[in-house]
Amino acid sequence: MHALAQTIDFFPYLVQPAEWIVSALMLIVVACERFNTPPTNRSSTTFALFSFGLIFYYALIVALWLVVTIAVRQGAIGFDKSVLWFGGPNPKVRAEIAPYAPLVAALVIVVAAHFPWVQQVDNLARAFCINLAAIPREADRLTLELAQAADFKPKSEKLRGYVEKIITEQIGPQALRFESDGSLAARFTRAVGLYWLFVGPNRNGMKIEVANASTLSAYARVMQLGAETAARVDAHYQELMQAALAYFSMPHSSKELEEELNRSIINVSQPTCGLIARYVLCCNATKSKRRQRLARMGFDASRTMVIRFGLDQWVATMLAVIVLSAGMMAFTPGMLAQPAGKILTIAITFGLSIGFAVMGAVVVAQRFVERHEGETSPYPPVAELTAAALIVAGLSVALRIGIPLIPPLLLGDSPNLPEALIQFRERLPGVIIPFACTISLGLLCIYLSPRPWSHVRVVVFGALGNGLAFMAAGLLVAWLLDERVMGQFYADHMRLRVVLMTSLIGIAIGAMVLWAFKRSERARHDIVEQATLPPADSLDPVVASTSDVAAQNYGGYSRASVTGLEGCYVCFRPAFTRPGVITAYLVDLRWDEAASCLTFEESGRADAGHTQQGRVYIPDGRPFISFVTVERGALRLVTVSRLELPQSARGLMMTLSNPGGMHFTPVSAPVVFKRIVDKVPQLGFIDPEASDYESYRQELEAVAPDFGFFATAPRRVSGTEARPAGEPRLSLVS
Repeated sequence: MHALAQTIDFFPYLVQPAEWIVSALMLIVVACERFNTPPTNRSSTTFALFSFGLIFYYALIVALWLVVTIAVRQGAIGFDKSVLWFGGPNPKVRAEIAPYAPLVAALVIVVAAHFPWVQQVDNLARAFCINLAAIPREADRLTLELAQAADFKPKSEKLRGYVEKIITEQIGPQALRFESDGSLAARFTRAVGLYWLFVGPNRNGMKIEVANASTLSAYARVMQLGAETAARVDAHYQELMQAALAYFSMPHSSKELEEELNRSIINVSQPTCGLIARYVLCCNATKSKRRQRLARMGFDASRTMVIRFGLDQWVATMLAVIVLSAGMMAFTPGMLAQPAGKILTIAITFGLSIGFAVMGAVVVAQRFVERHEGETSPYPPVAELTAAALIVAGLSVALRIGIPLIPPLLLGDSPNLPEALIQFRERLPGVIIPFACTISLGLLCIYLSPRPWSHVRVVVFGALGNGLAFMAAGLLVAWLLDERVMGQFYADHMRLRVVLMTSLIGIAIGAMVLWAFKRSERARHDIVEQATLPPADSLDPVVASTSDVAAQNYGGYSRASVTGLEGCYVCFRPAFTRPGVITAYLVDLRWDEAASCLTFEESGRADAGHTQQGRVYIPDGRPFISFVTVERGALRLVTVSRLELPQSARGLMMTLSNPGGMHFTPVSAPVVFKRIVDKVPQLGFIDPEASDYESYRQELEAVAPDFGFFATAPRRVSGTEARPAGEPRLSLVS
């Protein structure tokens, strides 16, 4: 009871706002500096995940700060002993010094960090928070994209001229090629350009063109932390120049020299892109800014950094919630009499709470999806979602107490903490909504985004699911809130209006978050799939690293032999469910360096939900090639003749059709590929009245019998014995 009485006696000091606010802000600076030590914690992840881990770390410091504050106020190291300096216990002196306990406690935490045993505890705490936030090696992910997916051409004329001078003088003009055509000369020029863009100037005392006055310190820090990597790049660069000289000086280079040059190109390009990735992540927080910086360096970053639900989407969600909630409240009967400042304060508080909920749900969902990639029905992460929801509820409590105190501080008035606490207690049930939002969005992102659905279908189901969750939370909040509190905002039908407004906001949030999450997960999945090399037993490791020869199970073809096949084609076939109609769409063929094979991707389909992409199989010595799509056990096969100008490629398609809804039936149809030379022909569903219909129909009719036929089953003609059927014909889908 005595300890409880002392704690209650200590509570009035909590209402001293200035000391507590200054101390809390000082600890935020301390937490940011410590959590980012070494700086790789920041330069190896995204801003959102870094902030998420920092929140955990700051929460631990705040908990320690409160304990030390109580100890300073009442313990052996506190003011009860220090008053002896002033001539014995003096209640007046004690009352004057006691309000400074928060500042003293914060200073104790800062100074104590210099003791070795405290540093060990602090290191363990930081490591725990980094693991808890699941901070990924985002720099490694970006390195893979820059090294394999992004084209690079020096933007600076000075750098371009310097690279041209080095290659022509040391190797020869035949080794210089700035165009990204996949040739060995182009890849060699790219590696040399990357080296002199980032590593070479630092090692040779040249001007650093990628960094300006504001980012030069970040460049120096990244190069200092990556000193060993830069040293290895220097050594590999010398090997690269020697291998290039040996390869390009020979009129007919051997396979061994080609493999050695390819190996040296990778040894220089990969770690250099790793240093560039860490520099870009350290300089810029948002993906749009990082993309702009990479573009200024010379990278084609249009295909990079679309993996994560990042800071841009998070901020956009919060702003949308603030605008939506403020607009709905402004036009609600009963709220018209409320001042605009009060409406805006409530909207900002609610928007920030939902923002924390979105962050917690997305982080848990991203971790779970990556851990359980490919599993059919993994058990939901109940513990992680509950922990995230509790953290979001705690942050919502802090917002609901702290935000009403900010306007008086800005106006120079004294904030009324007791009134803020009373107002918070009256509206405490509102914390249920961000709590429910975290769990709802987390489950929807986990179970809807991996499904092979279109964006529209995922968004619709996500909006409905989150709207139902918000409706349930709104019912609970309306039941727990006092009618006197609701009467401050609504004139009539108070509980119904709470449920209705909450449901509408939930629908909007679900649609926005599921759209962005589905898009980011699809991009991540595509990049991971592209970066997956063929099995080790199907291709020699040295040849696989060159990205110039396909695996044996693809046909073992070289990139040079299929260069003429790359390009854009129009593909047309009979529509499965619409008799007499032809469907036409585009197919783009290109070489995938990560997969080391020719790949295809469809676009412009009228039935966009069935768009396909996959890999091309070209058997040696046979006049047909195959386009294969494999997704979650489902397979679609298109086999056509060789794609040679000016003839069209003709053949058969084998896939599944569902004319009866959920009932799928195997179907075969003639299909034609025709290269686009000058203009794009008519696409979509082509009716008999269309101008291109007759030409399409004639091309399809020419498939049989030279490019495909359908062997029919034998028919009983007469008697008990059956004789073979006549000449087999191609069964066309009409």
